[in-house]
Amino acid sequence: MPTQREIAQHLDMSERNCRDVLKTLDIDWTEASLDEIRIAYIRDLREKAAGRGSSQAEALNAARIEESTVKAANGRLTYHEKLGTLVPAADAALAIRDWAGFANREYQGGVEKLVQHVENAHKISVDRAEVTRIAGSTVSRIGGYADKLGRRIAGGSGTVQPAEGHPDG
Repeated sequence: MPTQREIAQHLDMSERNCRDVLKTLDIDWTEASLDEIRIAYIRDLREKAAGRGSSQAEALNAARIEESTVKAANGRLTYHEKLGTLVPAADAALAIRDWAGFANREYQGGVEKLVQHVENAHKISVDRAEVTRIAGSTVSRIGGYADKLGRRIAGGSGTVQPAEGHPDG
């Protein structure tokens, strides 16, 4: 079997280059003949020339695909920006949090009106602490979920206003 020096001479390259080439040929050069090595080398060169065989060609194709994807995404953004339908993530997150704060205040207001109605209609007194405990956990879950959505959208850390905030209506 040939030595690396003989293979390098046969393929008309340096020994260092030969070592690199032999690593990429996927052939056991210690068992192969010079003819088998030469044929494997020629086939490897043909694959690379056709754009199929090298990792550089694969990387180049991947880069082209990524560039096209980014270009298309930027085009969609520009299109939506011109239409006025593009909403910044921070604005969307704020809208979710604002809605949850408003919904919580409305929910609390509705519960309070219901309690007052029951008290007046039945001439009884309702334990406000129990109402607050039950309604408060619901309000807390709504606010927590809105915060979670807001963080997911914009990565922010703001919190939803509690139901005790200033009523809007």
